[in-house]
Amino acid sequence: MGKEQLAKSLKEILGLRWSPVAVKLMKPGEEIPKGLMEPPMPLRYCQSIIAARRGNCLYMPPRKHACPDGSGILGMVEMSEKLRSGALYLLFKKLPNIECAQKMIASRPEFETGSHTATVLAPLEKATFVPDVVIFTLWPEQAMWLCCAKTYSSGERQNFITSGYNSSCADLTVQVIKSGEMNISFGCYGGRASSEIDDFELYVSIPYGQLQDVTDALQKLSVKSIPEERNKIYMPPIMDNVGIPGVQEDGSVEILIDTDRCIGCELCAAFCPGSVLEMVEIDGKKKSSVIAIENCSSCYTCVGQCPQKAIQLKHRTKVG
Repeated sequence: MGKEQLAKSLKEILGLRWSPVAVKLMKPGEEIPKGLMEPPMPLRYCQSIIAARRGNCLYMPPRKHACPDGSGILGMVEMSEKLRSGALYLLFKKLPNIECAQKMIASRPEFETGSHTATVLAPLEKATFVPDVVIFTLWPEQAMWLCCAKTYSSGERQNFITSGYNSSCADLTVQVIKSGEMNISFGCYGGRASSEIDDFELYVSIPYGQLQDVTDALQKLSVKSIPEERNKIYMPPIMDNVGIPGVQEDGSVEILIDTDRCIGCELCAAFCPGSVLEMVEIDGKKKSSVIAIENCSSCYTCVGQCPQKAIQLKHRTKVG
C-alpha cells in the first residue's frame, strides 16, 4: 500500500482531523527530496509538525530551526553549554534544581552532533521521500486504537518513554528511530506554548516500516471492535439512575429475551463471560435462553452483541 493509500485508510478508520506527518532526518550527502519548500521564517521543530499536518511540505536545514535545543537533540547543531547544563530549565522554573535538570538531560534520547543536516516533513499522502517516522495528532480514543493495532499481531503490551520535556524532538523522533518502537507524547512546554495543538490532543509516533502492519490491523479492528466501542454498545440504561438520591438496586437482575426477534446467531452465549446463556431449541429453531442467572454480573455484553436487539437486562430498583 502506497503512502497516499495508507494516509487515506488511516484517516477513514481513525476519523483523523489532521493528516499523519511523515518525517525524515536527512543525513550528510543525501539529496533533498523533491516538492519541498523552506519555510519563510525559522520554525521550532514542533511548529513544523503542526505546519505539515496542515498540508505543507517542508525542508528545514539548521538555519530554519528556531529552537536550538531541538536542533541539537536531532543532531544537526552543537548544543550550547547553557542548554546542555540544564540552567535554562531552572530559569523557566520547570525543574527545582540543577541535579534534576541534568538527570533529565542525561536520560533523554539524542543524536550525535553532525549526524543529520536537515529535517523534512510532509503530510503522509504528499511525502516524496521514505519517512523515518510518522507522527499522528490524536484524541486519546484514537491513540488507544493505534495501541490496539500495534498489539494486534504480537499480543505484546506497549511501553512508552516520555517526560513532558522535548516532546517532538526527543520523544516522537529520536526515541522512535533509535528504539524502532512506537512512542507517545503529551507535548511539552515549548511545543504547547508555541503551537495550536489543542488541550485535548496528544501525539503518537510510529516507525514508518511498521505503518503497513498497523494499518492492516486497524482495518481488521474496524470490522467490529472500533464501531462497537464508538457506538457505546455496553452503555447500560441503569446509568440514568446513578447518583439519584433514594434509588437503589435490590441486588437482582432479570434477563429478558425476545424469542421472536432472536435469530439463533449464538453471539450472546459465545461472548457471555459467565456462561449465563446457552442456545436451546424452541419450535425447531435455536434460541437464546438463560440457564445461570446467578452468574450474571450485568456487564451488558449480551445486550451489546445481539444484532437483533432481542435482549434486555432489567435491574429491580426501589426508592426509599
